[in-house]
Amino acid sequence: MNEEIKDLKTINKEFSEFLEEIKKNKNYNYLNLKKAFDFAKKAHMFQERNNSEPYIGHPVEVMKIAYKLGMDEPSLIAALLHDVVEDTDYSLKDIEKEFSTEVSKIVNGLTKINLLDNSKREERRIETLKKILLASAKDIRILIIKICDRLHNMRTLGYVTNEEKKIRIAKETLLIYVPIAQKIGLYSLKWELEDLSFKYLHPEMYQFIKKKLNMKREEREKIVQKAVDEIKEFLNKKYKKKEIIVLGRPKNFYSIYKKIKEKAKDFDEIYDLYAVRIITKNVAQCYTILGLLHENFQSFPNRLKDYIANPKANGYQSIHTVIYSRKINYPVEIQIRTEEMHKLAEFGVAAHWKYKNLKEDKKFEKKISWLREVLQWEKEHKDNKEFLKLLKFDFFEDEIFVFTPKSDIITLPEGSTVLDFAYAIHTDIGNKATKGKINGAVVTLDKELKNGDIVEIVTNQKTKPHERSLSFVKTSKARARIRDATNIKHSGKSGENENKKIPFELLKSKIENISKYKKVKKAGCCEFKYGDQIVGILGKKKELVIHNAKCDNAKYSIKPKIRLVWQKENNKQVTINMQLDEKYGNLIDVLNVFSEFNLKITKLNTKLNKDASVNLSIKTADGNYINKLVSKLNKIDSVKNIKLSHNLFDW
Repeated sequence: MNEEIKDLKTINKEFSEFLEEIKKNKNYNYLNLKKAFDFAKKAHMFQERNNSEPYIGHPVEVMKIAYKLGMDEPSLIAALLHDVVEDTDYSLKDIEKEFSTEVSKIVNGLTKINLLDNSKREERRIETLKKILLASAKDIRILIIKICDRLHNMRTLGYVTNEEKKIRIAKETLLIYVPIAQKIGLYSLKWELEDLSFKYLHPEMYQFIKKKLNMKREEREKIVQKAVDEIKEFLNKKYKKKEIIVLGRPKNFYSIYKKIKEKAKDFDEIYDLYAVRIITKNVAQCYTILGLLHENFQSFPNRLKDYIANPKANGYQSIHTVIYSRKINYPVEIQIRTEEMHKLAEFGVAAHWKYKNLKEDKKFEKKISWLREVLQWEKEHKDNKEFLKLLKFDFFEDEIFVFTPKSDIITLPEGSTVLDFAYAIHTDIGNKATKGKINGAVVTLDKELKNGDIVEIVTNQKTKPHERSLSFVKTSKARARIRDATNIKHSGKSGENENKKIPFELLKSKIENISKYKKVKKAGCCEFKYGDQIVGILGKKKELVIHNAKCDNAKYSIKPKIRLVWQKENNKQVTINMQLDEKYGNLIDVLNVFSEFNLKITKLNTKLNKDASVNLSIKTADGNYINKLVSKLNKIDSVKNIKLSHNLFDW
């Protein structure tokens, strides 16, 4: 739902009421905030937003979101002024003169890069994000205000008339700003950003879930309250600790959608539509209450997660479990945490300002250490798209937590290997690593790690990093250190055969099929698709390793190199439509059949039916194997009504 459109009189009145509240708070000087409001109002005097509301309404709302997070006075002033330099004739020097150098630096970090050429709009967006992250590595307040700014923009996205722009903003929010909000622990903002993005990116599924819930948020909150009352009554009888606080909230729409999509579950299989938080005085009480709940309520052991013993990378701590509420006849997720943990869970790094006496504040630097790596990346990767790719690759993916033999926690992206772990410990350990031990068992350096593994690295002073390690390491830090150690960036000129063009017939049936040829393989260090410029590098065993021509390993390799061209051919696609009965894992059974034929799925659509069955539409390359493929699919019990449609396409 879009926010209410306000006129200037209403905005002035609401800000005056806000100032009255501020006067009661000793952490703020209300006169400084009024001065900032008047300055911003004058600067944006003749500007309006897409909904015809006076522009000053936007920075005021951003400031209010920042205030609720407990941000300090310079942050609130910067929130009011964050668009002044970008959209008006005032400069950073004007802001520094009227307010302070501190405020000016925050506003500078929030000001978009100005590129006059509209054709470089994508470049501007990446450059601006890069600038914000680099500035935030020095002052995290910049990133917090940016998330507040994006949240208000998403709240008013419905007023944007350009559908393409609307989708782009929603997609950017979901892919970039939601993970950042999670990374710095702003969960309350993250959930709202997710639901708003979901609403515009998948409107049909959004409405489906909304209809399935069949109630307004207020009604869902009443149901949660019944579960809260049940837990309170139970704890008053069994535990009798008056200082225990019990709160509840409905799960957001997007989290429900992700479980339907990623775990191939039907709506009725989603257990935790509601969550109850139990806030205690200390860690011992957390575990005592967990035991009491499991003794007296039906529990789901496979849903137990202990983030107190194994905190998330952003510092989040809680025990998560699921019990069956007898009052609402439905499973409920229970989150048990201390007051300190709750403050950090609610406000993330913003708790640094909101709670001055927070004991966990000493870990503040550790929570934002990932931003420090951004500074190093900026030095090593000047290309903006490569920078964004690395950012997504390392930090916007799921994380795993592994342990050193001394029980120190190391956070890595999912899919990381033993060698990634070695470089995460120290560059010298990575450079000298020969093998590893996972839970006591000896393994090779390319062994993929799992959550909770205890990892030990075996080193040898005579060992040196090898270029082939680039084919399996996951983290950008490991790749960068291996390149540095092997001098790939400073290699000599390419081999004599670099410009020799030959037709590469092995690629005519798409690159995914290349692995079946013994002397040809796809490099693991880069990605490419049909039509991209590719090169083949000859290995020691006369194998041809195919790289994207832009790959650093290819560009700077001193080994013989052959430039390859794709063989042109007419291609057909086939769309396979089928209906899947309600059954857990049925989608996996279908995808396994495609995997047997080594086929790439170019498009997959699903639609939920009222009877809980799913209409599945899969598009792939056509060929003489289709009849065999359909025959295999027909053998799956849950697959019904298979239909084919053929159509030509060009690569």
